[in-house]
Amino acid sequence: MLPAYTDDRPSPVVGALGGAIALLLVAAIVLVFTRGDDDDLPIAAGGGPGKIVFASNQKDDLDIYVMNADGSGRTQLTDSRSTESYPSWSPDGTKIAFESDRDGNNEIYVMDADGKNQTRLTDSRGEDGYAKWSPDGSKLAFASTRDGNYEIYVMDANGKNQTRLTREIQSDVSPAWSPDGGRIVFQSLRGENADIWIMNADGGNPVRLTDDPFDDQLPAWSPDGKSIAFQSARASAGKYFDIWMMNADGGDERQVSRTKSESNAPAWSPDGSRLAFTNNRSGGVKILVINPDGTGLRQLTGGSGFGNFVPDWQRDPAKIVTTTTTTTPPTTATTRRPTTPTTRRR
Repeated sequence: MLPAYTDDRPSPVVGALGGAIALLLVAAIVLVFTRGDDDDLPIAAGGGPGKIVFASNQKDDLDIYVMNADGSGRTQLTDSRSTESYPSWSPDGTKIAFESDRDGNNEIYVMDADGKNQTRLTDSRGEDGYAKWSPDGSKLAFASTRDGNYEIYVMDANGKNQTRLTREIQSDVSPAWSPDGGRIVFQSLRGENADIWIMNADGGNPVRLTDDPFDDQLPAWSPDGKSIAFQSARASAGKYFDIWMMNADGGDERQVSRTKSESNAPAWSPDGSRLAFTNNRSGGVKILVINPDGTGLRQLTGGSGFGNFVPDWQRDPAKIVTTTTTTTPPTTATTRRPTTPTTRRR
């Protein structure tokens, strides 16, 4: 996990607390979560197919765990005194990329799905994180401060050929590939607050998708390529994040979660029928699932005094699409709001 209280990174768990781009220390994470207005949900089956990998600090530091999509069969994959977070499934379900500070600064590692063969992929003077696999599993997009502020990079799945894609004064983080591999959606501070942007997979033709006075963070592309989920503080005027969704061209923005509490880090089920996310509605931080239309809210993890964060849903290998090399630009809406937000949420 990256340094605490920086201005270059969105918090996966407490976004509205601590600024647009911040990551709190594990101890602070536990302390700041308060009970939501709604009663806690019962642990319920029905999460969906596949497995969910996530980070949890139930043993004092963040480690990587995996569970069935109904919340059962929880298994710890990493066990160290360092901080491991932001896990990401490979498309074929055999590997998990994650970030760790076990060797000093934050770097990207990969391991087998059972936690074996943990291997370091990056070794830079900066902080590396946010790794996400390309749809064909051949590459990883990630964010790094190796050249100053956070920028988006791409590398081969074995760590070779690390290449910078963005070159901005402001931070670019949290990349996610389109299902066809032709584009990457990401979060940027190119305005006065965090917004969602999209670009070709080679870094060309960046287009802004959201423009709101409050932060939009951690985008996740739907399996069918039609929608992008993200967390936004707009509905609460900066008090807490909710899960939102929009069309892949930035149109039809709509609110998904309405828990009156902190909802973060959406992750799609392989069939696109549900979204997993983290929430602090009743003490501790739990992983919930919800339908994209806001119905069917279910709780997958319980417990208090610790948290479960940044879930990633295992993809269905039968539905993997072959990566293309298209650089067709995304549609640019002509009726978007002005591109200079008037305020930045603090």
